[in-house]
Amino acid sequence: MIYEIENGTIKQQRIIDDAMTFVAPLLNIPDNVLVEIILMRCTSSGCIDMEEDEDGIHSFLIEINNKQSLEEIVATVFHEIKHVQQTISKRLDQCKWDGVDHSNTPYMDRPWEIEAYGFEEETCRQWTNC
Repeated sequence: MIYEIENGTIKQQRIIDDAMTFVAPLLNIPDNVLVEIILMRCTSSGCIDMEEDEDGIHSFLIEINNKQSLEEIVATVFHEIKHVQQTISKRLDQCKWDGVDHSNTPYMDRPWEIEAYGFEEETCRQWTNC
């Protein structure tokens, strides 16, 4: 996985870089995946978008709310990068989880969100800055 961090303060960028260095080995995301993390003003903690080009390169855009505390930013990075791994492994495809449509499932009951929140919580416990 290749990642880039844009915007935000130097301190925010450094902590995200540290968090990504920590979390990358836990997820085993392939080298043909590009993740662009943008710190910006958002209405949510964070969100993710994905594109795949004709060469099979997966590009993800992760927007992180830069008005959160550093701890919340790191937790959001862990949560959103888990969604990258879920998508790359083809378990998550839009509102489908393992081929089952969850369009009408409440947000917090969606299997990918349950897994991502669990991963976020466990990874924050393992990482001292969260």
